[in-house]
Amino acid sequence: MLEQLHSLDTNALIALNRLFPAATDTFWLAATKTITWLPLYAVLLHRLYISSTAALFVKRLALVVIGVLLFDQGAALFKYTLERPRPCHDLEGLRVLAHCSPFGFFSAHAANSFGLAFLFRKWVHSSWFPILIMVALVQSFSRIHLGVHYPLDLLAGAVWGFLISVALHKIEKTWS
Repeated sequence: MLEQLHSLDTNALIALNRLFPAATDTFWLAATKTITWLPLYAVLLHRLYISSTAALFVKRLALVVIGVLLFDQGAALFKYTLERPRPCHDLEGLRVLAHCSPFGFFSAHAANSFGLAFLFRKWVHSSWFPILIMVALVQSFSRIHLGVHYPLDLLAGAVWGFLISVALHKIEKTWS
């Protein structure tokens, strides 16, 4: 069963890694970088600030910081506990365009981008959510294009981000 799942994951990665031509590499290299998305998150924090009281803004900002730590460090904990090699170390012929650390399950990029999308979902106007999901999908897909994550690494990261954001919203409800 696990071998079949790994085979499907590998085949999907190879197909998706070759989906876009090399001419798009610069775009995907930019899409994977956190700094590319900082202006978006600065705007979101500004929107959160102008739509909240000072006390509520500080509480929600604390939840964002805690969320990012849990999204990111949770991924690191799983990576170094499970030690699943990244595809760039496993597969011949894969286009690899980024530094490839040893382990990749699960993706911190996916956990952070999906986690923040679901965290901000309840705090800003509903029109922002599709934008945030698109950003999460683009940033996550960049990891496949660069050859550093399997699709299931991204799915697991997205689920982790979602679950942590749900937990943080439950904590916020106890403050009301």
